[in-house]
Amino acid sequence: MNSYTNILIIHPIDQSTQFLSEFKNHFEKHYYCFDVQRNKINEVKIKLGNLEEKNLIVYVGHGSSTGLYEPDEEGNYENYFLDVNWANNYFQDQDIILLSCNSSEFIKKLDMCSNRIGFGNIMSSKKELDIHNNKAVVKKLLTEDDINSFNKFYVHSIIMSLKLLINDKIKFHQMPKCIEFYINKNINDILKNKLIKNRKEIARLLFEFRNEMVYLQDRL
Repeated sequence: MNSYTNILIIHPIDQSTQFLSEFKNHFEKHYYCFDVQRNKINEVKIKLGNLEEKNLIVYVGHGSSTGLYEPDEEGNYENYFLDVNWANNYFQDQDIILLSCNSSEFIKKLDMCSNRIGFGNIMSSKKELDIHNNKAVVKKLLTEDDINSFNKFYVHSIIMSLKLLINDKIKFHQMPKCIEFYINKNINDILKNKLIKNRKEIARLLFEFRNEMVYLQDRL
């Protein structure tokens, strides 16, 4: 049994993260979103600050190797919702899943939380694709529809795995394998479906998503 006292799915919502509202459709009583209004941001921080151990916290939104971002309708993402210091404070003794870019590096800097899962560079928008292609020698040939499909597939994999975790069908340490299972199933389905024109590139994004996932166990 995971025996979580509380389960919080935190979603900093703006135009670029609207697709993550799918979490609300499946976990409405656990779902908390906030926009750019300062009072809304502070409400979520107060909720986090009032938590005792042991809870499950899932963050779905933009991030980097040094923090989790507040919403930003301009798409600049300069202001942190939580940096390393505040994350160590709010996440102390909690199980956390950070569905955000480069959270695989961010969680390595968190030494106060319990178990944690992070991810690599998630290419969730055309803007992020353009940034990648401007820097990379090997370009990714993807349309906006391809990226939307990629987003749908990995979000589905996380949601299905979370349902098992929340319903005590699996334990937290089994989450990575469970996410891998659903990602692999999606990859197989995509590659078999010849109606998906750019199926190899979409499958490659899912391969990268799966392979860049990082799980770190209980702190010492």
